[in-house]
Amino acid sequence: MKSNYMKLFLLLNKRLLKKKSFIIILCLIPVMVFGLKLVSERESGIVRIGLVDEGSDKGRKVMDGLLNKDSVFLFYEFDDEDDAAEALKDNRIDAIWVFPSDYEARIAAYTDKLSSGGDMKEADRVIKVLEREDNVLLQLSRMQLFGALYSDLSFSLFGNYIDLKFTGSPVPEDRLRGYYDNNVNKGTLFDHNDGIADVADGGSNYLFTPLRGVLLLIVLLGGLAASMYYRDDLDKEIFTWMPVGNKWIFEHVYLLTALLDCAVVVLITFFVTGLAAEAGLELLLMLLFVLSGCSFCSIVRKVTRNLKSLATFIPILMLLMLVVCPVFIYIRQLRLLQLIFPPTYYLMAPNNMSYLNYFVIYLGVTIAVDVLSGMGSRCSS
Repeated sequence: MKSNYMKLFLLLNKRLLKKKSFIIILCLIPVMVFGLKLVSERESGIVRIGLVDEGSDKGRKVMDGLLNKDSVFLFYEFDDEDDAAEALKDNRIDAIWVFPSDYEARIAAYTDKLSSGGDMKEADRVIKVLEREDNVLLQLSRMQLFGALYSDLSFSLFGNYIDLKFTGSPVPEDRLRGYYDNNVNKGTLFDHNDGIADVADGGSNYLFTPLRGVLLLIVLLGGLAASMYYRDDLDKEIFTWMPVGNKWIFEHVYLLTALLDCAVVVLITFFVTGLAAEAGLELLLMLLFVLSGCSFCSIVRKVTRNLKSLATFIPILMLLMLVVCPVFIYIRQLRLLQLIFPPTYYLMAPNNMSYLNYFVIYLGVTIAVDVLSGMGSRCSS
């Protein structure tokens, strides 16, 4: 019987590969990925910021850090504020950050005000910021500026604290810096909870961020398309005289032909383009995804009344998963709805290994639901 199902799998796969629509789906995967890869290699960013150095050594160091950082914010250096203002006026940049010549003095004055609880005024600003408008993206860029200034602000506040609480007079900066670096400024600012992997620095490749999720949806689309072919074959009674055995097993062999073909192409694409996680984990996740996706597609076929309703429901379902699953962003308020769809577990597991256990449970649940809904039926029925 196993050999018969293997022959059936090969025959169905040969038949499926003759369908132009399925070949197009398979070809879309590498074309889309390598197309995005070519685009991402060009200069791209969501915000363009001009940097102006007025002659401070420490300000220059902060600027160099921003200019050399791989980020979705693009930084350009200008000789003076007037040149940067012209670029801002011509829409070549979105904002200007000016690092003043008295950067160190401004940092000290700013932290003195913080330490003493004084009122902060516009004149107390450390960095001069010029923008055409204040929008969400520019607010995000200013968060990166705050991060770049954090080290200098933290050290200055530490010096103020030592002066006020212990010495009563300024401590030489070299002694203070040595103690600060060796005893205070150690370790990371944030610790990840157990079971959560380290987050890789995505840099400026924000175009690749949703690509894993999109490719997984394409795999699932292949299974859903196969469920349409299967429904059409049932309506045409193509399997009436075929000794295919149990209907549930036959349907899943049918669906696996499409899912496995798409999964193999996607896995190869993951590894070739560097989108893959650790090899063993990636293979395990794809195996769970294909098996759960097979039952998921079978359940979708059974809850629709006919071929027309199934064809109408598939694009709606794909759009729903694109929004609900963490393809682009993770919406915590939709977590319960996310757990209905298999891409959620695949996308979440590399950063939270608890989802690997949830994935196994999800696979068991979907198989149980699928078995119960198709129990006792045969292909010829």
